[in-house]
Amino acid sequence: MSEEANTSLSKGEQDGLRRWLDRAEVLSSTVQQLRKDLALAEADLPEPGSGEGAFEDLRAGVLARLLELERGSGNALQTAMYRVDIPERHLQRALESGGLHALAGECVLRALQKVLTRLRFAGRF
Repeated sequence: MSEEANTSLSKGEQDGLRRWLDRAEVLSSTVQQLRKDLALAEADLPEPGSGEGAFEDLRAGVLARLLELERGSGNALQTAMYRVDIPERHLQRALESGGLHALAGECVLRALQKVLTRLRFAGRF
């Protein structure tokens, strides 16, 4: 992963990525990616409506899962972050700066990045 990807996204970059959640295909794929990476059932992370609240709705669902993982076995949270593709240093920085709430947002953004990359290379965006 590049050094740029290892640092927290700036506010402008976050807003630039979040706008893609207005597209139904991107939103649906992002929800599917989060379910896969975090081993969530459809009922645990329902697909929100598109629009401004989509990001926060997804963050809330991811946050609930992160809280479960934190209470679980010793390395459950780290293992999940490996699947999401958040490096250890980035995980620690997010936890120190904003706790699990910040980490949940980073998870949503990382899943969104994965989706957009796949769509771009498929020639659909």
